[in-house]
Amino acid sequence: MEIVTQNATNLAWMGDALMTLAVRSHLLEQGYTKANVLQKKSAKINSAKGQSYILEQLEKENFFNEDETEILRRGRNATVHSKAKNADGRTYMRSTALEALIGYLYLYHHEERLEHLLHRILELGDTLQ
Repeated sequence: MEIVTQNATNLAWMGDALMTLAVRSHLLEQGYTKANVLQKKSAKINSAKGQSYILEQLEKENFFNEDETEILRRGRNATVHSKAKNADGRTYMRSTALEALIGYLYLYHHEERLEHLLHRILELGDTLQ
């Protein structure tokens, strides 16, 4: 595994921004235009519950390689000084893990893998009701 100098919370901070941007772009590309609809649909995917569900589905698919699994582990075990508003601690840490992986792929220039992951996240996000 390459040396990762960023801590998991920094990776998750960046991953959160990237995932938010990807989801918002995706929703606009799908033709949604009303602000309240965009917000509700975005919140379904970008919530701790939505991200935890997506991570669970990806794990069932054996989507992640060994290095990515290690980053996910670090994200789940990160020291976080905030709490989720509408999720339990386990769910929140699983969502942090997914965000950390996105941040890792971006910051360490794994562009092709990042694109593949975001594409799959958006596909799974579209199934959330």
